[in-house]
Amino acid sequence: MDPNQPGDIPALLQALQGKIDQLANGRSVRLIAVSKTQPPTAIRKFLLAGQRDFGENRPNEARAKIPLVPTADLSTARQPIYHHIGPLQSGNARQVAGLFHFVHGVSSWKALEILHKACQTYRSRSDEHYVMRYLIQLDLTHEQSKAGGMDILDLQSFGPLPRDTGFYPCGFMCMGPTSQDQLVTRQVFRECAAIRDSIMPAGELSMGMSNDWQIAIQEGATMIRLGTLLFGSRNSQPWRPAQANQSH
Repeated sequence: MDPNQPGDIPALLQALQGKIDQLANGRSVRLIAVSKTQPPTAIRKFLLAGQRDFGENRPNEARAKIPLVPTADLSTARQPIYHHIGPLQSGNARQVAGLFHFVHGVSSWKALEILHKACQTYRSRSDEHYVMRYLIQLDLTHEQSKAGGMDILDLQSFGPLPRDTGFYPCGFMCMGPTSQDQLVTRQVFRECAAIRDSIMPAGELSMGMSNDWQIAIQEGATMIRLGTLLFGSRNSQPWRPAQANQSH
């Protein structure tokens, strides 16, 4: 195992789930293991330990990596669920269809339209029952260093969100401030929850990463995105297929 990765994954997940349950007070919170830059073998080890949800932010990396994760021996209830957690851009929206089950970074109407059409095309050419759920990314910190996201005025001008039997909106996503100030972080997450409550009361709230997930759960998160807390230090470069041979 990579020396940067934890040795006892089942124990790590169990301990983390205990903390999540304690903070959530009975509310269901989906843990997304952010596996970007990690090899297929790392995803496989977490799958065998019971983890199902994984987050990737580069479609090209995910498209090369996902087929290399063995899943034939896993039951339907243990199959992986993949989340696109990077900003959804017009240029990569077509690549997401058929690859991911959730998209967390919708922040432009153009990219959303492209994604919708790409999902319709994929379903028309595939025998599988494919469903894509998407979340609107909100920019609540107004930091230039953070890509993607829309403010409340953009959201209000968005119009009816596209949906069909295999494509529909399911909530909102946001990121905490770079400063990691706990008070500001709490205010950002609380604002995101308030927007969700006013527009889509039963919707998901994707917020909270390795440095602020506890605050996120306290403020109503239904999805948290954890990377370094699970996998250890992240590689500086995307995973590439050539690395698969080097890992054996």
